[in-house]
Amino acid sequence: MKLPSLTKQAKYQRFQVVPRYYDPIKEDIANRTSRIKAEMGMSDADIDVGYSSQISGSFRKNMKHAKGQVDKTAMMRLIIFVVLVLFAGGFVYIGTEIFYLTLLYVPFYLWKKIRK
Repeated sequence: MKLPSLTKQAKYQRFQVVPRYYDPIKEDIANRTSRIKAEMGMSDADIDVGYSSQISGSFRKNMKHAKGQVDKTAMMRLIIFVVLVLFAGGFVYIGTEIFYLTLLYVPFYLWKKIRK
C-alpha cells in the first residue's frame, strides 16, 4: 500500500526504440527507377536522384570558404606530428635524457621568442 506524500517521486526514464525494416534491394530498385524516369523525362516533378550528389556538392562548396583555415590546420597537424616523431626517436636513441633536454630547451626557446 502506498502512503500519500507531499513530494512527487521521479518515475523511471524509459527508452523506447521503434524498430524499422530496411530493405537495401528495394531502396536500390526505387533509386534506379527514379533515376531512369528522370533521364527519360517521364515525370515533371523534380526527382531526387540520391544523397551522394547533394552531399558531394555541399562539401565542395564549403571547402572553398574554408581554404585558408584548412591550410593552417594541416600545417599545425604536420608540425605536431614531426615533433612527436622526433621526440619518440630521441627517446629510442638517447633514452630518458631527451625529456630533460626538452625541459631545458623549451624555456630557452620561449625566452628567445619573447625577446624578439
